[in-house]
Amino acid sequence: MAEILSINGAEVKIGEDSGKVITTPIATLQFANPKVGDKVEVYRDGKTYIIKRAEGASESVEGERTINKHVFVWIGTFMFGGFGVDRFMRGQAGLGVLKLLLCTIGWITIVGGFAGWIWTLVDWINGLIKAYGGAYGNDENFTFDENGNYLK
Repeated sequence: MAEILSINGAEVKIGEDSGKVITTPIATLQFANPKVGDKVEVYRDGKTYIIKRAEGASESVEGERTINKHVFVWIGTFMFGGFGVDRFMRGQAGLGVLKLLLCTIGWITIVGGFAGWIWTLVDWINGLIKAYGGAYGNDENFTFDENGNYLK
């Protein structure tokens, strides 16, 4: 299995198990957010290379969270967003508790928790746009930073 050794502007250096070092344009990488140390699979197509992230390779860096986008959008945000589950999944426990309280107040007083309902709807729409729009359209996972923000 090969590994990304360095990324210098538009070039990537990849070290193979055989000791050979390949220098290739970053455009040959078939995945987003390459990092030094990523495990990759290298394929040769004539004179060019096709490089994919290795199966089972960890995409997360310390402090980042990776969550399946379908589970996040449809289970965490759509079904249980009113309970703050989506915020807990992102690592934002304080906002999750606040969202839970606002939505609970909304169920008790109907009008008083309107802000919680709007917040839930906005989070769901934002998740849909991120998951099925341009940012994560070709990925199966969302990646959040240590603060719970989308990385793309």
